[in-house]
Amino acid sequence: MVDDHTRLRGGIALVALGTVLLFGPVALGLPFAGTAGAVAVLGLAAGAVLVGTAGDGRPV
Repeated sequence: MVDDHTRLRGGIALVALGTVLLFGPVALGLPFAGTAGAVAVLGLAAGAVLVGTAGDGRPV
């Protein structure tokens, strides 16, 4: 099973990547901003789940 540090780092990486995918194409005016936004939202959700379940306590 994956330990807590790996889960936390993976979650932070997914949140950071989702943020770049969400705001990057819009800021640059790229034509695929809607598709990138949909993928970014899924990455943000997965990252939030990984960060939220990384500790020993109850997930929030």
